[in-house]
Amino acid sequence: MPTAIQLPLNHDLTTNEDARSTSSTLVNGEAGVRNEDALPEPSQENTRHDTINPLSSVRHGFDEETYEEDIMRFLYYSEKRHDTLAHANPNGQNTLLDWTSPCAKFECWIDPFLLVPLKSLEAIGKNLHTQYENINGRTRFKLSLDPSVEETKKVCCQMRRNAKEERILFHYNGHGVPKPTASGEIWVFNRNYTQYIPVSLFDLQSWLGSPVIYVWDCSSAGNIINAFNRFAEQRDTEALRLAQQHQGALPSSAWRDSIQLAACGPTETLPMNPDLPADVFTACLTTPIEMSLRWVVMRNPLLTSNITMEMVLRLPGRATERRTPLGELNWIFTAVTDTIAWCVLQDDPELFKRLFRQDLTVASMFRNYLLAERIMRSYQCTPMSTPALPETHDHPMWQSWDLAVDMCLFQLPALLAAESGGPAYQYQSSTFFAEQLTAFEVWLSEGAVNPKIPEQLPIVLQVLLSQVHRLRALILLSRFLDLGAWAVNAALSVGIFPYVLKLLQSPAAELKPVLVFIWARILAVDRSCQNDLLKDHGYAYFINILTPNNAMLSIPHVSEHRAMSAFILSVFCTDFKMGQQACLRGNVIAACLAHVRDPDPLLRQWVCLCLAQVWMNNSEAKLAAVAENGHEKLCALLSDSVPEVRASAMYALGTFLGDPNKTEQIANIEHNIAIFALSAMLDGSPIVRKEFVVALSHIVHQVGPAKFLAAASQTIEEDHNQRNLHSEDRKIGHRARPAEWRPTPTDHSFGTTSYDSVYAVMWKALLNLSVDPHPIVSQTASIVVDYINTMLLSTPALSEYASSIVRDSLHALDSNYSGMDRAQSLANHDDHRSVSLSAATGRRPAKLTRSVSFASTLRTIYNFGNLSTTGIYDQHAPNPRDVARMVSPLTQHATSLLGASKGPFSSSSSSSSSSVSSAAMALAANARQGRQRGTESVSDKEAGGANEAESTLPLVSGFYDWSCEYFTEPQMRAAEADEPGSVVYNQRKWRRARNETILGESNATKGRAGTSRWEEQIISVYNETEATRLLFHQYESHLVAADAYNCMVVWDWKTGTPLSVIDNHNPVNSRITDMKFINEDDVALLLTGSDDGVIRLYKNYDGSEQEEAILVSSWRALKDMEKSSSRQSGLVCEWHQSRGTLFTGGDMRVIKVWDAHQEMTIMDIPTQFTACVTSITSDQVNGNIIIAGFGDGLMGVYDRRIKSNAAMVQRWDEHKAWITNVHLQRDGHRELVSGGFGGDIKIWDIRQSHSLHTIEAYTHADMTTLAVHDHSQVICSAGDDQVIKVWNMDGTKLSTLRPSSGFLGQKSSCTRSLAFHPNLMVMAASGDDGYITLYGA
Repeated sequence: MPTAIQLPLNHDLTTNEDARSTSSTLVNGEAGVRNEDALPEPSQENTRHDTINPLSSVRHGFDEETYEEDIMRFLYYSEKRHDTLAHANPNGQNTLLDWTSPCAKFECWIDPFLLVPLKSLEAIGKNLHTQYENINGRTRFKLSLDPSVEETKKVCCQMRRNAKEERILFHYNGHGVPKPTASGEIWVFNRNYTQYIPVSLFDLQSWLGSPVIYVWDCSSAGNIINAFNRFAEQRDTEALRLAQQHQGALPSSAWRDSIQLAACGPTETLPMNPDLPADVFTACLTTPIEMSLRWVVMRNPLLTSNITMEMVLRLPGRATERRTPLGELNWIFTAVTDTIAWCVLQDDPELFKRLFRQDLTVASMFRNYLLAERIMRSYQCTPMSTPALPETHDHPMWQSWDLAVDMCLFQLPALLAAESGGPAYQYQSSTFFAEQLTAFEVWLSEGAVNPKIPEQLPIVLQVLLSQVHRLRALILLSRFLDLGAWAVNAALSVGIFPYVLKLLQSPAAELKPVLVFIWARILAVDRSCQNDLLKDHGYAYFINILTPNNAMLSIPHVSEHRAMSAFILSVFCTDFKMGQQACLRGNVIAACLAHVRDPDPLLRQWVCLCLAQVWMNNSEAKLAAVAENGHEKLCALLSDSVPEVRASAMYALGTFLGDPNKTEQIANIEHNIAIFALSAMLDGSPIVRKEFVVALSHIVHQVGPAKFLAAASQTIEEDHNQRNLHSEDRKIGHRARPAEWRPTPTDHSFGTTSYDSVYAVMWKALLNLSVDPHPIVSQTASIVVDYINTMLLSTPALSEYASSIVRDSLHALDSNYSGMDRAQSLANHDDHRSVSLSAATGRRPAKLTRSVSFASTLRTIYNFGNLSTTGIYDQHAPNPRDVARMVSPLTQHATSLLGASKGPFSSSSSSSSSSVSSAAMALAANARQGRQRGTESVSDKEAGGANEAESTLPLVSGFYDWSCEYFTEPQMRAAEADEPGSVVYNQRKWRRARNETILGESNATKGRAGTSRWEEQIISVYNETEATRLLFHQYESHLVAADAYNCMVVWDWKTGTPLSVIDNHNPVNSRITDMKFINEDDVALLLTGSDDGVIRLYKNYDGSEQEEAILVSSWRALKDMEKSSSRQSGLVCEWHQSRGTLFTGGDMRVIKVWDAHQEMTIMDIPTQFTACVTSITSDQVNGNIIIAGFGDGLMGVYDRRIKSNAAMVQRWDEHKAWITNVHLQRDGHRELVSGGFGGDIKIWDIRQSHSLHTIEAYTHADMTTLAVHDHSQVICSAGDDQVIKVWNMDGTKLSTLRPSSGFLGQKSSCTRSLAFHPNLMVMAASGDDGYITLYGA
């Protein structure tokens, strides 16, 4: 940085004579005053001599004699002979004390009176030059000693030309000239040095330009700063006005951004203490250690007994050598001032960075300025700066500095004696840094809960320069960075980056683990250092760690550190072509592929992500990966046991697809990858399925719409034929469900002649994913499907046929839609107003859904949107006016393309029908116009829509950024829930105590439950619609009721208050068939199963804190469920909490075992029966035994520990009708109870081939529902005769209940569902009249 020092020293020696005269005058004046006070006034003296006081108490008149003058006039034994004993002066001359000049006189540590004036001026300038060179030796300096106005202007203008846009340093020493004026003038000489000439700061700004750092060392220096800022604001305002007037660019550096350091305030005078230098401000700025040592000696009289100022100047060592006393003090001083600056500027990190990090000279000057403020404030001077800094003179860190100085000076006499040939002495290094590291460690252990940045952080960075403390400092720094992103930002703002970048050159093996951790934390927050890693080959440090070799085996947790290295390299390659090439040369691809089978899932995940970033948009890297069979190894990871690893492999394969410069070999590989990745459609993790959609979008974007249009046109015809097969079913009425709401077996028949190309397979996969149960996945897939559909509707050869399909589908949809909203009448029932209308509407949202059939996909394009997935959190039916905001831009374009003006949400059925007809007519008309224009011509609007669609493809995945967040989360300390005293920990502890209390209460009452009558009605609530499923929470007072309209109402059964309403977002005519609670011991999740084979998980299901239920996950647990004209069970499930296992069965001949940790099936157990599974239960001890009931009355017992084909270990056929329920108790005698539709209840032992005994509950009615208490010997059943019966396990009838409603209970209701509380003696029954009644024993 070219920097100029402008030094108008203005040190006229004649002015020093004036100062001496002034001082002499002041002293003589003070002496004269003293003498006058001592002498008596004439009148008093005369009065005293002429008058004798007769009442004097002293005899002889001695009281009138005054001896004071005589005593003070002569002091005995004070002559020269007594002092010298007649020894001659060895110096040969008398030393006279200079009583006329008791003031500061040193300038740059030179006494100007010891040299002739001209020589002293040059010596002072040379010393100042040397002092600034010690701060920054690469700066060029220019001295101007006692300049005139013309010389000042010339030097300033010349330095600005040389410096160009760089910063200039301007130092003004105004000790021998008048003080600066309040109007903004400083003083120089005329050419003849006969007058002082004022120089306006406004002119000085013009000469020096900007940026500049000014040092004002003179009295009243605050006047300069005030005037300078005033002029600077005027200049900046004028520059802004001219830029706006002429539409030009603003100057790169504003005048108000100039930096200024002033010695004192506007009305203050510099200290005159003779023990201080005259330029004490300059001494603090340029020689802080010497000035600080002198000041400490001056303030501490105890030190002067054996330490003199001359000894201080001889302190051993050099400032650049940290192991010497002087170097160590300089190092400590830097750490202390850095810490003080950081502490007072924490709220303004940009200012700290600008003043203390961006420029070496500026940083040194401002660190030294903090010392100047401390020293000069002790002499009633207040230094000023621009920008202004908070007060720092009394910061506690100065005490640490004083202690370090005292410890150093304490050893100074011994050190100097050793240098002079005395006893040898070994300097004892300061404990400052060790003590500060200990303080930092204490803060990390005790105070890190509060995200307040510790004041030792800048000191920790300084310690990194020392090999002695480096490892400890790095470990503590890594613990600090582990606290989160705020800690990383704090460390970066302090200036950690240059330190850790330099350490990458260190070969020390013990530093590798901690350095990798620190770099991972930094790059997780700030990715802007790619060029820095490339410049000094810093990336090679992490390639060496990632590469398999024996040298790394000595590092503990080597896989974790390799995963962090893979993360660092992935960030290095992200959107950085040179980083990709560097990693390619470093064989990163081979290193990553060597770890794809590592036992650590974190390493497997990040080698996939690293590969993705290396070969993204890089054909050379993809060819290198193919040579290593990288695509095959990643495809194998699609069946990994960890969802994040599967998603990472899919992400990497997605970035591999869609290469614009691909060869035929790469194209074939891409096809194979796409076919192999189809297994992701069955994955239980939404993030894996979403990444699969993103991967397919790369192929769609690269191949273009032509090949997919061919597949879509084939799908139209096949779908139309398929719909005709079900036309008879639609004529039957609402009892028969339309086939379009669920995928048919042909949906996956990719081997048929209609799907003979890989693009047809991809198209069918996209259609299936567009109706995925998770809204994010379906919305993502819908973007790609809508793109293809828009192209299809823009193709004249296909649009007319497509319009006929849409017309038929819309008419069928309109007829279905008109009969969908049966619930509205129930919502407006006049007799029941306990639940608000909005909540009732939210229970039955009349929503249209996207279907896997192609005709329904076309309907979605036609302004319907994917309304089933517009927001899982929306519990209310969509407002017709909001529909346009729900659809994608592609859908809006297609709507305008087809000329549609209304959707199916019109206010009346006639208007809805009219909109359907007009839409179909518009579609057909558009198709005819397309043929007239020709096959190659499209309207400008169509072309605009196509371009907009193309701009959305390929889809951009956010999985990589989400994965990077892992390295911003704490890893070194326990989770928040495991930290004693944390909010989550206390909440869990409270829940555990509450659970134990409830279990204790249930143990006291469960013994008499089997003998008591169950006729006490606790409460009755009105659910508005009949509840088909009931579920109690084990510990909370929650009762969940699911109705036939795909909604669930969560009740507080103790108060009868509805807590929340959850829309399950099922397709039309599907229903909720099962519900379970997960994690009941803590914060429970609500699991729902539907007869479309879909599982959904909700958190915050009870609407706590006025929040809506949030969908945690959803997936299709059962695919290709069989359809038949007979009764179907849908999906039934059983949850095993301790093993995290979900058993699912239903309208298919397989029981699937899902693992919650892996989010995938771990076992398929063939049922070996032809009927559907109606109920599943399992032992809650180990979860190895599964008991299932079937629709034909058969029951099977399965053991998971046996191979799936031979897993059935017991078969029972005593029931002759549909199994209503099978339940194995969790506690007590663990009885296994089953009930059949024929009215018989049986008790089983899985070791026996026949039932233990039978209860004939109903002989003339069908048993529609059955419930078993988990802890008590109680069974309840209900039949279609409107009677509820309660039994014990022995077959004794305890109670008979006849639920009723209406006025005086004259209307009986049919019971739809029964449920026991898992612990308490409470039973719930729901009727077809909408009431839910709770009974107790």
